[in-house]
Amino acid sequence: MKLARGPRPLAIRVFAAAFLAAALLRLVRGLDNLALSQAVFAAHMPWVAWNRDWTIVTLSAEFTIALIPLVWIYLFAAPFARWLVLGFGALRLAFLDPAALIGAVLVAVAMASLLTPGAARWFARKPKEEDGPAVFE
Repeated sequence: MKLARGPRPLAIRVFAAAFLAAALLRLVRGLDNLALSQAVFAAHMPWVAWNRDWTIVTLSAEFTIALIPLVWIYLFAAPFARWLVLGFGALRLAFLDPAALIGAVLVAVAMASLLTPGAARWFARKPKEEDGPAVFE
């Protein structure tokens, strides 16, 4: 993949800000109440012997995983990442946790911004010829 050049459209900047805010909010809220996070993880995955360390590692991993499609979209204009975010965002909204309403609103804003005409132009852009072929050394 090659880095996308030029300024990012407003829709992509809104997506990046909302998606990053949602991921940060989930991380901070999880770390703020580790006992609750540990209980939630234990309820969803009872086969794991959850403790504070595993809870912190899992919260950090979730945050890192959320950053991957953000980088794909913002830096590389990868169209497949757009559909990945829309699919998983729809799943998150379908199983909405009322306690995570602010995060869900941020995810909804991020998803909506990916469906705007500005975002469509961003994903449809063709690399310029002066960009040249990708060379891996």
